[in-house]
Amino acid sequence: MKRHIAWLLLLCLGLSLCACGSRDGDAEMIISGTEGELIEDWIPSRIDCPDWLVTVSGWETEGDTIWLSGMTQEREPVIVAYDTLSGAWTRVDFSAGEAWQPEIGPVSLAGNSIWALLHENNRYEDYQKGTARENLEYYVLRIDRSSGESSAARIPFEGQGSTEGSGKFFTGLLALDDERALLSAMDRFYVIDAQVNVLSEPELPLYGSYLGFRVDDRCWYRTSEGYAPFDREGPSVGAPLALEEGMLLDSNKGHFLLSAGRQLYRCDPESGEKELVFDWLDVALNIQDIGNYDGLENSRGDIYYPSGDMWSSPHLIRVTKELVPPRQSLRLGVPAEDGYALTPDMMDALIRFNNTDREYRIEIVPLPCANDQERDRMMIELATRSDLDLLDTSFLPDNALDSGLLADMLPMIDADESISREDFISPLLALMTQGGCLYEYTARFTMLTMTTHPELFPGRENWTVENIEALIQAHPEMDPLWHSLDRELITTLFCWAATAEFIDRETGGCSFESPAFIHWLELIKALPNGSRYSEDAKLMNICYDLAFNAGHQEKYMMKGDYVIAGFPETEGTGSYFLKLGASPNEWRGTVGANTRVGILAASSNKDGAWRFIRTLMDGSELIGLGNGIPALKATFEKMLEREISDDFDERFQISYFTAADAERLREQVYGTTKLVVPDEGLIRLMREEIKRYYDGQLSAPEAAAAIQNRARIYVSEQYG
Repeated sequence: MKRHIAWLLLLCLGLSLCACGSRDGDAEMIISGTEGELIEDWIPSRIDCPDWLVTVSGWETEGDTIWLSGMTQEREPVIVAYDTLSGAWTRVDFSAGEAWQPEIGPVSLAGNSIWALLHENNRYEDYQKGTARENLEYYVLRIDRSSGESSAARIPFEGQGSTEGSGKFFTGLLALDDERALLSAMDRFYVIDAQVNVLSEPELPLYGSYLGFRVDDRCWYRTSEGYAPFDREGPSVGAPLALEEGMLLDSNKGHFLLSAGRQLYRCDPESGEKELVFDWLDVALNIQDIGNYDGLENSRGDIYYPSGDMWSSPHLIRVTKELVPPRQSLRLGVPAEDGYALTPDMMDALIRFNNTDREYRIEIVPLPCANDQERDRMMIELATRSDLDLLDTSFLPDNALDSGLLADMLPMIDADESISREDFISPLLALMTQGGCLYEYTARFTMLTMTTHPELFPGRENWTVENIEALIQAHPEMDPLWHSLDRELITTLFCWAATAEFIDRETGGCSFESPAFIHWLELIKALPNGSRYSEDAKLMNICYDLAFNAGHQEKYMMKGDYVIAGFPETEGTGSYFLKLGASPNEWRGTVGANTRVGILAASSNKDGAWRFIRTLMDGSELIGLGNGIPALKATFEKMLEREISDDFDERFQISYFTAADAERLREQVYGTTKLVVPDEGLIRLMREEIKRYYDGQLSAPEAAAAIQNRARIYVSEQYG
């Protein structure tokens, strides 16, 4: 299976996650006492923003206070301050004057004044009602902190310097003092007063978004030559610092913080010497927190930074040094294949588990499997290795999952008060079990199905191959399928569907001689071998990633609404679950990444390993529905609600993901009971006989009989 991130990243991550004791540049501190050994470590915690602050657009710091600009639930702009020493939040309301539906951008402070940039905004309902405005204005906001008085003055001139030419386009506002601010439009600057009178137009080598950092009361901002000290009086900039690439964070401790790669360093502003503080992976609360551009070290040495989803779900993360007991390692085996990397789900679970569980931490153990000999030897060793607790099972065949290798997790679910079997999407839990045991947890599924136009769909009971062929004949003006669905891919997808429809994994039997499968063979031979590209509506679609396609993509195929028809002449929904990460064929890449993991039967710490599996289960909602269907009902329902929107594609006049789309997908997920088994050996033997059928060497019934004879033996050996 192809993977998206290089093995080197995984190796680096593994080294970080294997580290024990202190993870910063300071000397490790170990204290022994009556309650046992303690070590000093950086510990992250979440600080929720006030409920009324729903989005954040600007970040600034002053002393030990963090200032945020954003929008309230009532869609009003607001400024809020958080005192990192007292933990107090302060809301700053103001009048936006004549600004129409303003949103707030950057906020900046100097002297006794707060300055901010406002911009008018059309909303979705304005386009619906025809009230959207063509000319949207910018305003400069100034607030007197003593009196609370505010003024919002419209910028009366064009912002010169944007890549699109002149126009109302301003990129930043930087407070200089109580009476002046520096307004920017890309690389053009205006010193203005609170009424937006232009006092001067200095030529400055700054970037107009004012990327920079602060050390106590001194500020540096980014130029084309590097970060340079900034004099607000001028305004002017000095000689730039010689620094490696990275993001800079504010500090009140006489140095600045450099975030380079995954590490955070303390840096001396004069000498440039740096000292490692911590690895971001060790202080993030989830995968979305990696790669922040803002932060503050307060006068106590605590470090604050915005969460990765700060702009949609505002909260801060505080990182403090604490004395904590050392933790026991849980060893996770992963394949040491070239190009392999942790999936986002697994990465997120590792980060959250290692930074929240106070008893255990995950250590990554690469397992050699570069060739068949190494893989076979590894499989034999795994059955008896007691030094591994968890195993990434995404590279294992289904028939390798048994009690000799992996522990049954169903008793662990039953013993865990925080979860029950009823919390799972029932069909998915059933499909993950094998012989009544749950050896492997699969984080993500998608669906293989067929869609068509609602007005052409005769209903499930009448959705037959004969009906489909009649539709094709009745609508010659429509391409039957999307142009990329050529015969090779169509064959693969029907073979996939056949493994779900005509194979019984529990009994090890198959029924390829059934009339339905013979009709499938006749249909795929009759379908065109691809078509030329066009944006016209298609008659139907064979969809192998319904989790991603549901909504806009299927409507784009149909140029309007769609119905999920399923495969013809089948019972139930006619749709099939597919473990995300499968590939239609080797030339088309993967559908998506997946996480599959089990607990080693020989592990001496199954309770700790189960705690990690629970962390993995709870975190899947952080990654969207388009990345797969999760196994837990509550998570799936949250994803559906989050996906529903009023977004509309003006070009094709279609909505994106509505409540009706959510209900269609919900019906498929809760009503589908069959799973695709993309076994390479099984698909290969099916394709060999189907090719003979395409070449005229066999009739459809003869090809079905040949597949039945070969598959019966294969399925019995592999799954019986």
